[in-house]
Amino acid sequence: MSKRGKASIKRSSASFRRRLLFIPAIAFLIKLSIISRIQGFDWFASGNGDMAGGLQNLLDNNYAPANVWYGADAENYLRSLLGLLKDGFFSSERNLHYWPAGYPILIWIIGFIGQGSTLALIAILQSLLYFIACAFIVDEIRQSRLVNFSIPIALILTLNPTLALNTIAIGYELPTASLALISIAALMRYFRRQRNSIFSSEVFIASISMALATFMQPRLILFAVVLFTIWALAKFPLKSASLLISASMAIVLIAPGIMIYRNSKAMGFTAISTNLGVTMNIGAGDDATGGYNGKYNGVPCPEAVGNEAEIDSAKVKCVLKWYLQNPAKFAKLSWNKALFYWSPWFGPVANGTMARNPWRVNHPLNESIKSESGVNTVYGATGKLISWLWVILGLILLGWGFKFLWIAGGLERLWGSAAFTLVVINWLSSIATIGDHRFRIPTMTLSLLLQVIGLTCLLLNKRKRLLGPGTPISWPGLHWKRKSETDNLRS
Repeated sequence: MSKRGKASIKRSSASFRRRLLFIPAIAFLIKLSIISRIQGFDWFASGNGDMAGGLQNLLDNNYAPANVWYGADAENYLRSLLGLLKDGFFSSERNLHYWPAGYPILIWIIGFIGQGSTLALIAILQSLLYFIACAFIVDEIRQSRLVNFSIPIALILTLNPTLALNTIAIGYELPTASLALISIAALMRYFRRQRNSIFSSEVFIASISMALATFMQPRLILFAVVLFTIWALAKFPLKSASLLISASMAIVLIAPGIMIYRNSKAMGFTAISTNLGVTMNIGAGDDATGGYNGKYNGVPCPEAVGNEAEIDSAKVKCVLKWYLQNPAKFAKLSWNKALFYWSPWFGPVANGTMARNPWRVNHPLNESIKSESGVNTVYGATGKLISWLWVILGLILLGWGFKFLWIAGGLERLWGSAAFTLVVINWLSSIATIGDHRFRIPTMTLSLLLQVIGLTCLLLNKRKRLLGPGTPISWPGLHWKRKSETDNLRS
């Protein structure tokens, strides 16, 4: 039997599919067991500022803070939740406009179903969403020329401790990472099934996924624009591509529109959030490192007047002006932010807000750094060498995976380009604000996917890397000039 025939049989094998999907399924069941064993978290009862009574407030509103872990900004989301519980959707609680309100609003809505078990239900739903995302993407890869990559991808995506455990934590990062993966998988299926309608179910799934992602993190709007532009131009001529982009973005923009409307009614200004200027200012200035250094000196800015949205905009303009006036310092800070973005969760080159990440909390090296010799090893020369190797090898595998998909052409080149572009955009957004390794989590599913492909490509025999026929991509949306020139010649 030919190699193409064997690949076709393997892709269509029901038993192979069951074995493949068993990997994320069993991981989901394990997480359910973990969730049932979590006893809660006493942070709210520890006398931490104005949240000292937060535990009792949550209990009074049937939100038992058990069966879930707490991410970096969990207290802020739950402070927003308390505002929603007290005053409703148009609450004037500051956190609902300082941070994007989407994630706490979703918790609030789910609370009408979950009642006393809402936070546990959040952990279950986030774990279920990640299971769906992993199952969706590996099933699409199973039916592509990359069928031999499907098992390594399923294993790494499912068992990666940062991604797997963070689904049980309160925070927007893992839900957005799952939704980005679902969007890519849905558009892969759209091309594989050779859909010709811009209103297909796959496009709708991708649009809703990106809408939910932008509801939790509005800066992902740029992700949606780039994602749908790439796929539309690859599928349709320019006119139809524009229609697909417009229809998809009309769905996506409903989410940030809701937050703007909420803030307009509750606070009297039209803004999604008001923390961009503060975040950018932490990462800028003569004394800045590009990351969190505990000083927050920022750049000298004249005292701004107006509402919080206007003050935030003034800070953004002030930071941008400082960058233009100090190009050498901007370049140095950008380098630092780029490094911090890809840095390990802890160690001598780490910088960011992943201290509450469940994997960081339960990392096996935690015990070693309790002794002086362990600290010297982890944070000394050995730790620096390992950290730099970790960063460099990760970037090499990321680039190698993208290069392989680009050379493969067809659908593989298309979704590889989309995934790589979203990773780079997220990286650049961190450079524009502050270097924080937590910021890479929204696209960590995509970067890890490319890294697994890069590593597996190096280990697989060349004959086993691409099996079966590919899905050709003609990119008609990029041929409008050529068509115009042809029309002129005909006339």
